[in-house]
Amino acid sequence: MLPRTTHRMATQAPTRPSPVRPASLGASVLHPARIRIQRSAPWLRVGALTLAAVLVFWLFDALPFQDLPAHAGLIALRHRFETSPFEQHFFVVAPHLGPYSLFRFLGDVLVVPLGPLGAIRAIATLPMIATPLALLWARRRLHGDLSTTAAYFGLALGFGFMTLLGFASYLLGVAVLIVALTIWLELMFAADSGAKDAWKWEAAIACLTPCVLLAHGHAFVIFLGLAGVSAVVTGRRLRRVLHLRALLPGLALAAWVAWRERASVVPAGSVPLPHPAFAPHFQGLLDKLSLLITPTLITRTGLDAAVGLFVWTVIVAGVVTTARSLRASALPAEGVSASEAIADLASRAHSKALLASIAVLSAAFLVLPHSIGWFGFVDGRLVPLLLLIGLMAIRRAALGRVLGAAFEKGAPVAACCMVIIALGASQLFQSEAAGWHEILDAVPPNARLLNLPLDPNSSIFTAHPFVHYDKLVLTDRAAVVSDVWFHQGSAIYPTAENPALRLPSSYSDSDLRFIDWPAYRLADWDYVLIRTRPSAAEPPVPRELALAVHRGGWWLYRNATLAPGQAAP
Repeated sequence: MLPRTTHRMATQAPTRPSPVRPASLGASVLHPARIRIQRSAPWLRVGALTLAAVLVFWLFDALPFQDLPAHAGLIALRHRFETSPFEQHFFVVAPHLGPYSLFRFLGDVLVVPLGPLGAIRAIATLPMIATPLALLWARRRLHGDLSTTAAYFGLALGFGFMTLLGFASYLLGVAVLIVALTIWLELMFAADSGAKDAWKWEAAIACLTPCVLLAHGHAFVIFLGLAGVSAVVTGRRLRRVLHLRALLPGLALAAWVAWRERASVVPAGSVPLPHPAFAPHFQGLLDKLSLLITPTLITRTGLDAAVGLFVWTVIVAGVVTTARSLRASALPAEGVSASEAIADLASRAHSKALLASIAVLSAAFLVLPHSIGWFGFVDGRLVPLLLLIGLMAIRRAALGRVLGAAFEKGAPVAACCMVIIALGASQLFQSEAAGWHEILDAVPPNARLLNLPLDPNSSIFTAHPFVHYDKLVLTDRAAVVSDVWFHQGSAIYPTAENPALRLPSSYSDSDLRFIDWPAYRLADWDYVLIRTRPSAAEPPVPRELALAVHRGGWWLYRNATLAPGQAAP
């Protein structure tokens, strides 16, 4: 259990911020049983909506979440690798502690009872549950807010562009980041007041910071930045800065991981990648600003964008009014107890630190590249965080009647809209993805499959839902696919025999646009999978490729120049 702060200011021990309760809960004239029902009703409503949100990942056969099919295939590959001589010929599996370790651990544990597809569905479910819970806990600790409003905002933001990209590892890391940042802010206020038990919070941070790194490296870097900002922007800065020592365990682990992952080192049996690309890629200003709508952008309907506009409006307005309220005198009003005054002082200090964090995140968003080598959506990952940190910073008492009503009543509506949109779009997506089972079932075990998604997009969802469907072959049989992620996150590396090493540098699994057939060594591949629009005509292919199966937008070709079984080493 996390330690509780016992701050000492003057002679009065502070308490946590005064609870913010719905007015209906104070109806002491009601029967006790009815009061209990009224108190539990908001939580039951949140629970029911969370269940509906979770079903998006479980009700439907075809997943529209871009990276999840790939993760399912890689979970299966790692699970059977020790008993798969065919895959041992083409891959090296070398996991070690570092970013994505939590993600791999969950996959390794869940694949046994649920299978690879069930495991990745469960992992994708976790952020949808963890983020609302983390926000609820954060607002309770920082501001004494006992309402369920934060959970609804968490659910609404749970269906965003990064969810559609399949960034389950990062989204889970964000939930851990929220918890870590909340504890850090508690430590900072304990430092301000000279609390004797501040060491308990410091110990909690020392243990939790490495966990943020193991959840996701990008979330870890963000947490370090926000911890540093909150240490110097308010309060007794010298005391706060001294507690930065609590971050040393996480920094030491990060340094060790960086040493293990230096570019000159590859696992035994593997070879360096032929096209290492770590150069940053920057987008234009308009493209960067267009990312601001991504926290709720999953479909092409525009309905989710409208929800996002509402969420932005309410949270930004709440942040602005909170910032204005902090300019007023912090002296307690007449009749306020000392404990309530200190609770309000803590809430103010937390909001000041979080507002400064928002400013730093905004500046980072403007200057960061869109991608660095294989690591994409670098700047876009900060956009939902701006809203989440803003939600943590808002002081409910500063909102006033109109904005307060929009904050409390609008959050459930936004969450319901996003859940309904996600469920409806997922149902429509099934007909668009039709045929993938028949196509992948036609790929035999121990085959080499070249994936060429000419049109991986959906007419319903944004992102590129079909780029990694070839990895689903790996969920139940040994195979080699053309676009495995070779790095510490997947813990998978190529051997010299892996045909992916001989792909042209122009190859892209997400933005192929056209196929330069002469650049490909088709003798390296037994089958070629091409994705087009379901209504598109058959794509032109070289004469050595013979059509094996066609369903909808899926075209599977067999390399007719290779004898059966020639793929096996």
